[in-house]
Parts: sequence; C-alpha cells; structure tokens
Amino acid sequence: MQFTEVATSPKKLTVGQIDTFNRDGYIEPLPLFDAAEAQQHRAYLDGLLLQFDRAGRDAYEINEYHHVCQGIFEIVTNPTLLDYVEDLIGPDIVCWGSHYFCKMPHDEREVPFHQDAPYWPFRPTKAVTAWIAIDDVDAEAGPMCFLPGSHRQGRLEWQRRTENVVLELEVTDRDRLNAPHPLMLKAGELSLHTDLLVHGSAANTSDHRRCGLTIRYVPPTIWVKSDDHLGWTRSAILCRGHDPTGRWPNNPAPLRSEFGPKSLGVG
Repeated sequence: MQFTEVATSPKKLTVGQIDTFNRDGYIEPLPLFDAAEAQQHRAYLDGLLLQFDRAGRDAYEINEYHHVCQGIFEIVTNPTLLDYVEDLIGPDIVCWGSHYFCKMPHDEREVPFHQDAPYWPFRPTKAVTAWIAIDDVDAEAGPMCFLPGSHRQGRLEWQRRTENVVLELEVTDRDRLNAPHPLMLKAGELSLHTDLLVHGSAANTSDHRRCGLTIRYVPPTIWVKSDDHLGWTRSAILCRGHDPTGRWPNNPAPLRSEFGPKSLGVG
C-alpha cells in the first residue's frame, strides 16, 4: 500500500525519505525548531498546564485548542512543517486536530498499540500526523514506538482496553507485525506518520516529563463519513492552498497571543 506519490519537486523531504514513508509508514527525525524556539514552546506549554491544573483538569485534556490558542496555531501553520506535509499529501492542507500527549513523571498510563484511523470518521484514510517533541524523549520516559510497515496491512482488528490507559483501542495479533521502533527525539524535532501505522507507548518511569504535540493534517478532499460526524471538522484550519470542495471550516487565527481561562474553557 503506497500512501503517496513521490513529489516531482519536493520542498523539504528527499525522494528517499518519501520512499521510506511509503515503506515504513513514518519518517524521523526531522528538524523544526532550534534550541531557543524549543524552549519557548516548552514555556508556552508550561503556562497551559498551569491553567488546566488550576481547573483540576488532566494534562491530556489540552486537545483541539489550535484554533483558540495563538501559540498552538503558529506551530500548526509553521511554513517548514507545512513544507514537510505538502511533500506527502499535496499543496492543499487542512489541519483538523491537535493534541498534546503529555506524560508527566511516573505516569503509569500506557497508550496501547493502535491505529489512528479507527478512532476517526474520515474517509479515505489519508491523514498524516506530525508528532513534535516539546521535551527531549529518552527510553525511560515512555517514548512512542512505531511498528514499521504495519500500515501496509490495512485496517486491523482491535479490542478495547480500559485499565490504566490513555486510549482504549488496542490492535490484536500484534506478534505478527514488526518489532517496535522507539521514537527518540530532541525537543524541536518531529516525526510524521500515517493514520494506519500501528504505534503506542509505555508508562513514563522517569523523573521528567515527556510531551509531544500531535497535529493531524489531511487534503481537503478527505471528508467525514456522514453528517453525524461534522463536529470533527469544527476546529479545522485551511493551512495552505485552497479547498476545492468548499466543505471545510477555516477558522481564523486567534486575535491575541495570550491564553486564558475563557479561551481554554477552564474558567
């Protein structure tokens, strides 16, 4: 199963990297932010976490705020990041979702090995997820692990797990797939993976946080299965190009750079 055609004139990726993406379902590491920029984004997340903690909400709940928080909006629409994505899905790019996966020190919860596509009501399966390291990721912090080439198996059977997990769907018969590849990134680096790639992560047994910002991109020709799922599109941003279908919302940039309880819904 080939995810994308090789771009005739890639903007950022090499032809070899695109071939790797088609073969393995992911590419990493890719540079995005320098050390100073990475520190700025880490400080921005610290502020968000403080707001959520004061409201008694979990770190994992910083989900779908890219259209109300300028700091996240600026990452989602970063030109270098969009160049990477364009080389995989083409010049028309919609971001429909974002989510900080923030594992605090000694967080025992796992993310079971899963595919993203079964969670989402979009057809066909053509989403690319950027996973941007906000913190350095090491082996003890519960790095995300990819199962290389698993996306070429199509949609896999899954079962539901509810004990001590962040997400509940877990693929079955994992033993027949390739061994996990841990994603060890420095803050400011990123990976890109397909919506059918099997991936997951273990508990964070370290004394430090492990956070990555996931951003979900699709070409605008992708759409929901039925009108019952239109809510999944409400946070969308047309990041680059145009929407020939005219269906996707295009939320404007937030007007202010600061965030607060009202905009975050935590007041």
